[in-house]
Amino acid sequence: MEVRGSIPLGSTTTGLWGAYTVPGEHFETAKGRRESSRPLSSGFLRNHKPRIVVCILIVVLFGSAAYYSSHASESAPRTVYSTSLDEAKLEAQTPLLVNLNTADVKELDELPGVGPSTAQKIIEHRRHRGNFKSVDELEQVPGIGPKTLEKIRPFATV
Repeated sequence: MEVRGSIPLGSTTTGLWGAYTVPGEHFETAKGRRESSRPLSSGFLRNHKPRIVVCILIVVLFGSAAYYSSHASESAPRTVYSTSLDEAKLEAQTPLLVNLNTADVKELDELPGVGPSTAQKIIEHRRHRGNFKSVDELEQVPGIGPKTLEKIRPFATV
């Protein structure tokens, strides 16, 4: 038997990587089984090769996902606005005015202090007495008092 260092070739020893065989041709185990002495067929690597492969695949998967998300999002289409900032500011400053004579229940419901039932009362009042001549006439509608009228006034028109 040939000797490399102080360990004869083909002999089994233990170490950090588990029980392994010093490289040589073949050896016989204690149970009489004939095994190869290749480094990948014994010890740590033989016992943990499936786990190592899975871990490497997971690292590759996460790495490719991170790469894709960081580079693919850069090429996403950008939103283009057709309105200038000055036009948007001007539009935001002018309140939405609701015409009391032409508005339906849905539009009247958007007024502050007016719910669906009060909106229906406004429409009934308009149907029985005709169109409103001023916003102040809203005080004649049941459920609208002076405080509610002051909330509605900036958003209503006739």
